[in-house]
Amino acid sequence: MPSGMIQLARASLYLAALGFCGGAFAAPDEIHWTVTGPTSVTFDWRGAPAENAIAYGLSAGNYPSTVTAASPAAPCVPWSSPGPFWEARLTGLLPNTLYHYSIANGPDHTFRTPPPASASSFVVLAEGDIGDSSSYSNMPLIQQLMAQELDARIALLVGDLTYGEHGLPVIDQHFNDVMAWSRDVAYMPTWGNHEFEAVPPDWCCDDLRNYKGRFDFPNPRITPGGPDVNYNACGEDWYWFDYGNVRFIAYPEPWTGAITDWNTQATPLMNAAQADPNIRFIVTFGHRPAYSSGNHPGEGQLKGYLDALAATHTKYVLNINGHSHNYERSYPQNGSGDNQNGAIHVTVGTGGASLQQVGACLWPICTQPSWSAARYMRHGYLKLTFTPTSIQGAFVCGPASSGSSGTNDIACTPGSTIDSFSIGGPPGCVDTDGDGYGNPGDASCPNGAALDCANNNPAVYPGAPQVCDG
Repeated sequence: MPSGMIQLARASLYLAALGFCGGAFAAPDEIHWTVTGPTSVTFDWRGAPAENAIAYGLSAGNYPSTVTAASPAAPCVPWSSPGPFWEARLTGLLPNTLYHYSIANGPDHTFRTPPPASASSFVVLAEGDIGDSSSYSNMPLIQQLMAQELDARIALLVGDLTYGEHGLPVIDQHFNDVMAWSRDVAYMPTWGNHEFEAVPPDWCCDDLRNYKGRFDFPNPRITPGGPDVNYNACGEDWYWFDYGNVRFIAYPEPWTGAITDWNTQATPLMNAAQADPNIRFIVTFGHRPAYSSGNHPGEGQLKGYLDALAATHTKYVLNINGHSHNYERSYPQNGSGDNQNGAIHVTVGTGGASLQQVGACLWPICTQPSWSAARYMRHGYLKLTFTPTSIQGAFVCGPASSGSSGTNDIACTPGSTIDSFSIGGPPGCVDTDGDGYGNPGDASCPNGAALDCANNNPAVYPGAPQVCDG
């Protein structure tokens, strides 16, 4: 059978498994949302023509507001499956507020608008090189572990979201697999090479329309040299946003002229954040690494720009990337080589796709470089807790690998912490739910040093009717 017919056959089987029949799905799926501003979010999903509305309000089952979604505008229409695809922009929301919502009378889920400027005590997750459950058996297990992080607000997915060489259906499968958490946690991605490398027969014709047509970004930017100039009309090559006391700045793929153009645009964004008393930290995220001893070495041009930005912006303290399928954390870097000042670089290409290993020691360079503080061959994800004075980082152990998924160089229990690091001062009071108690307990919390065993639920705290100790 010709390869094109094989792909169509795979797609037909997959759509049948999802309940696709005559142009309609059994229920809305591929549901995810992005933060687009202090009082706005955008939802994207796939559903039948009659499943094009989202209702929302401040309590479960009580949805006084409704928004009718629109179809993505050409040429930025996903084509991994027939759709229809829907996008709904929710604006005029209350800041720092938990909302409940339902799409097409479906189950209740929640989203939260961003905290005000300078606020802290929130959790961000990160993973890259993810894939889907039909291609990589560990992928859904990692998403389920992330879903257990009940205090998470945002997930940064740093490229290679899917792997279209396995067939177009895997793209839709990815967006269904991440629904383990993406209905309640903002999905904030960057693009990787697998989102646009469409060179048959190795890749089955995937391109950026399947991704740009599924997301609405805050402050979207266009960069030159992309893989197809026709998709520049979609914008969204990279973007930036403020969330509490952090400025997050994405960076694009290294198309011709793209990184230089990004540096030109990103430098004033960092200058403004450096001068803003409400911003404590600057964090960049993208697919390619600046520092890496894994299968994909660091990108020299990117390294030069990020080192220079770290040398001139003391608030720039963290970069997150993927591309190499492993975990690696650097010491602080600013081009001086002192391993003490600048931005820490974390590679977290461990979201589900097979680990990339070379030789008996599993690494292209068996001797760990002097700039590398920790590195592991293990699936998992990064958890970042932002406090008033620090970033507390942890690489969380995922499922063990075997066979084609790779070989591990560390044994750990899924959900445990493999590597931890701290940026800035002591954590202070980490009171995620605002009840005056922290986790860990800290004397600087409004209600003292007692430990809050449920830091995502303001109704559970020491002394409450649902008291932590029973």
